[in-house]
Amino acid sequence: MPATQSRAALVHDSIRADIVSGALMPGTPLRLAPLAAKHDVSMSVLREALTRLAEHNLATLSPNQGFRVVEISRSDLIELTELRTNLEGLALTQSITAGDVAWEARVVSAHHVLAKVTIPRQDGFGSTDEWSEAHTAFHEALVSACENRRLLAITASLRNSSELYRQLSALPADEEQRDLVTEHEQLMVLATSRRVADAHAALVQHITRTTEVVLATTLRTTPL
Repeated sequence: MPATQSRAALVHDSIRADIVSGALMPGTPLRLAPLAAKHDVSMSVLREALTRLAEHNLATLSPNQGFRVVEISRSDLIELTELRTNLEGLALTQSITAGDVAWEARVVSAHHVLAKVTIPRQDGFGSTDEWSEAHTAFHEALVSACENRRLLAITASLRNSSELYRQLSALPADEEQRDLVTEHEQLMVLATSRRVADAHAALVQHITRTTEVVLATTLRTTPL
């Protein structure tokens, strides 16, 4: 990878982490000069990084307003969830069908890491960076044997957007009591046991449950 592209990728990852963690809130302007100075990069490198964020649906670009962190809304989350359950469910089905022993090992290994890390942040919102990364890695492992590269790219983008909503959500009592460890273990077992229909249903339920929590908390009073 050329040095410029590599630098842009690093800046992209850093700003993405700030967006997903809530350090950069929805609607926040992404000012070029301050960000370029912060990351010690040229404007061209920064624009490349921000353009990638826009392509991944984490930022928007307006002719008059420049780049901003993407806004959130109830209707967007509902549409996002519908797309993600359909497409990630399809990717999981294809992954289970095509997956070999190496794929099974990736799923089991990713689940092992996820089961060892902590969920809540001290401020009561979202999750630790370590858990968030492990959670994403587990979902990626589940669909990693899917041979449709375009489908995987789309599901990864949808997962990015979902992560933004999840990280910005408070943890109400019922969410704190939600047994995520068991949910993820069930997904691992069903997938590696090649129980396609059951694994698909479990994934849809898992994604939908998170959406219900966010709609009931963070977006409870947010206009459609």
